[in-house]
Amino acid sequence: MALLTSTIGSFPKPPALHEARRRFRDGEIDAASLREVEDEAVRRAVDFQEGLGLSLLVDGEMDRADPITTFAEGLSGIEIDGWVRIYGDRYVRRPRIVGPIGRGVAGTTDRWTWARDLTRRVMKAVIPGPYSLMDASFDEHYDSRREACLAFADVVRDEAVALVAAGAREIQLDEPSAGARATEAGLLHEALERVVAPLRGRARVWLYLGYVDFASAGADLATLPAHGLLVAGAHCDYEGLDAFTRALPNDRVAGIGVVDVVDPHVETEEEIRSRIAHLRELLPPDRLWAVPDGGLRALRVDVARAKLTAMASAAK
Repeated sequence: MALLTSTIGSFPKPPALHEARRRFRDGEIDAASLREVEDEAVRRAVDFQEGLGLSLLVDGEMDRADPITTFAEGLSGIEIDGWVRIYGDRYVRRPRIVGPIGRGVAGTTDRWTWARDLTRRVMKAVIPGPYSLMDASFDEHYDSRREACLAFADVVRDEAVALVAAGAREIQLDEPSAGARATEAGLLHEALERVVAPLRGRARVWLYLGYVDFASAGADLATLPAHGLLVAGAHCDYEGLDAFTRALPNDRVAGIGVVDVVDPHVETEEEIRSRIAHLRELLPPDRLWAVPDGGLRALRVDVARAKLTAMASAAK
């Protein structure tokens, strides 16, 4: 039985887009010209996914330098601070909460609608989750992490509801910070429930949990409010994953990483099929999706395409 397939969201930005962003930053082109280059990159990403036959498509996040920062900079009550190193040689500009958080102009609906109209396949909408938005921000306004997290939850909920009103039926919430603090498991659940509650019966909600410690947190994370959970696994040979799959409710599906997005080595189809065979021992194929471990943004374009091509072929 073939597995259904998707990606986590981000694709590598092509050299032409990097150059366009440099020219925009230096004042050589205007925002409209930059958007044309972004649009072309989205078209190419969508066409490539269609060619592979992926079950759920994404726009590739070509207009987002960083998912958290790009979303947060459109919110009221937020200023974007200087560069912060998050790991290796990757730096992001971190949001700073300076007042009550509001939705402002942070709408993703128009961009999702534009990408959706490029294809007859289903286009997944991807937005940051409230807990990770809170965890990635400097807070100079709220009295507690809980207060800040629930303020973000209200904004994310409104964004998700707007996407559903525009026709989105598949929505992914990115929560890579989930599981980072065991003492805040209740807060994570509370914030996500606030977002997901109005979407039930209207859209399928996916929750990307990223690189979690399955042995210590897998069982708790498996019961978070979502229809589908997405986790990394190829990078660690699925160590401790059985704790997660045993706790996964029977009415939920899981997308589990079968290609490593940190290692530039391109897996063979046989390597990926071996990983899939292992996963099918833990979950039945009708509840298992094949996905990459995470976003593809850090890979070269050719490497990302080769990994996805091998994944799609192996999943068939």
